[in-house]
Amino acid sequence: MYIREWCNCMACGGIIEVNEKEQFWIHVENVKDLLTNSLALVMIGSTPTLLEPFEKLIECFKKDGPYGLDYSEISKFQYFMGKMSQALHEKHVITDMLPDIGHGVVEKLETGGMRVLDVGCGGGSHSSLLAEQYPKAHFVGLEIGEDAIRQAKQRKTKSGAAFNNLEFIQCDAGKMPEIWTDSFDLVLIFDACHDQCRPDLCIREIQRVLKIFGVFAILEINSSGNVHNDRANMGSMAALLHGRSMLFFP
Repeated sequence: MYIREWCNCMACGGIIEVNEKEQFWIHVENVKDLLTNSLALVMIGSTPTLLEPFEKLIECFKKDGPYGLDYSEISKFQYFMGKMSQALHEKHVITDMLPDIGHGVVEKLETGGMRVLDVGCGGGSHSSLLAEQYPKAHFVGLEIGEDAIRQAKQRKTKSGAAFNNLEFIQCDAGKMPEIWTDSFDLVLIFDACHDQCRPDLCIREIQRVLKIFGVFAILEINSSGNVHNDRANMGSMAALLHGRSMLFFP
């Protein structure tokens, strides 16, 4: 019964096909869309998880309620954020993003000797991707979430070997280790600045840990910071972005 109800829903959504006899099928060329790590599938799959603390979220609207919820209230928050970031950026980090940074970053990574910091690295998908691509450079992933760091430290190379040029640190991006002053050639942020309570402190710390001629590159969501402009520029997509932001605003 539930399978049929699901098929009814998928057919009405145009994901699978249905005829007048209510027989269902899917075109072969569409099967891959349901098996890949696409952004749409990740967004849909994460919805039940984001709604876990719904009753606690309601309390935040009250005058005497809490100021917000901790990310730990969402059991698979780090998992889905990692999947979302992968779906958005994994195919473009090496081929597009790094070359667009300029300043000879790609050449320096290939030559070796560069020390790179990935701020808000989550489960380490981007850090490990870069570490595998550029074995002569050293990468450090920084993340405040305990679950995310645990996932990150389990990452291996494609051959199953342990990384010798990659490490992960559990740390608040607004208060990095003092010994990091002037120690990084490149600092990267992938969609992690807007999720922080104090992004200004994070940026200040990045300035401190960068070497004098170091490079800082940030990739962020396409939002203006002004809801009126977001609605004008993005239409209904703005409602989705701001709605999801409300669900896990710390």
